[in-house]
Amino acid sequence: MGTERTDQMSGLEVHGLTVVHDSFRLGPLDFSLPTGQLGVVVGPSGSGKSTLLEALCGLRPASGRIVIGGVPVHHLPPEGRQMALVPQDYALFPHLSVRSNILLAPRLRRMWNIQTQIRFHTLVSLLQLEHLLDKKPDQLSGGERQRVAIARALVLAPKLVLLDEPLAALDPRIRPPVRRSLKEIFRQVGATVLLVSHDPADAAGLADLVFLLEGGRLIEWGPWEQVIRNPQSDFLIEFLGINRVRGIVVRDGAAYYLQVGPARLRLPGSLPVGSPATVQLSPSQVIPLVHPTDDAVPVTVVERLDLGNRYQIAADLGDGTIIRVEGIGHPPASVGETLYITVSQDVSVSVGRG
Repeated sequence: MGTERTDQMSGLEVHGLTVVHDSFRLGPLDFSLPTGQLGVVVGPSGSGKSTLLEALCGLRPASGRIVIGGVPVHHLPPEGRQMALVPQDYALFPHLSVRSNILLAPRLRRMWNIQTQIRFHTLVSLLQLEHLLDKKPDQLSGGERQRVAIARALVLAPKLVLLDEPLAALDPRIRPPVRRSLKEIFRQVGATVLLVSHDPADAAGLADLVFLLEGGRLIEWGPWEQVIRNPQSDFLIEFLGINRVRGIVVRDGAAYYLQVGPARLRLPGSLPVGSPATVQLSPSQVIPLVHPTDDAVPVTVVERLDLGNRYQIAADLGDGTIIRVEGIGHPPASVGETLYITVSQDVSVSVGRG
């Protein structure tokens, strides 16, 4: 199936896309998504994520240009844009069998030809739906309904697949394997995909590109690995679970520290003393110690999550600043107890942003 499309016949380009609905405004947005790549749209509630998908596929009035594979489609009705939208609730018809749900669009559009038949059987096999074809949606699990919705979306070989929170309805325990299977399925069919998610694990596990929307504006976008290295948005920092600690640079001998209330965190390199600074570090860059050392900072545990073979701890630096710590094994301290921390010396420090 992946051989049916070429780079010249796919890929998404958006130029000045704008939606105005009551008091909310989305855009203008300018971005692109190359052929065969998977983009993940993230952002706080009400930022315009679902509105973006609806505008792209023509379900919501919008201005601007939408180009698929070099062909403008913004002036076309939804059925002419060669996109497929999978809503969060999957929108399967309850009175139809799995087979009929998947084949409804090809039959309504009189596209039940040999190519569609081959594609249908390929998708049924790839998504492991053979034993479910005669069942109704209410006889399926959440993961099975999701696979049916994806087969229905792909059966007409759309140039762009849009998914709104595709994993949100699934039990958290099955999301990791479903996430892996989704990525493999889209890779095998060569699909270009744009999906909305509120889960950082989805972005980390799926995204070639990540798009951050806030207040209807595209704040930043780019390769996932690039965006997470130096996130600029407070939302993205919170979304990723990154610690952002603000203080003043002080010096003690040859060592430099970030003074945060009564606490001093050792900093890498030499920095201008007296300057406000912000340290960004992941929970894994915070090193917990049971006993004090020269550079260790005492903190008070305010939350402890024991996750079996790993743990998460939130601790107070002494002035109300909370720092998150992650580790392997049993939590080293309980709520109310003192823990000692040091920080990895490869952290990101921004001077003048206190």
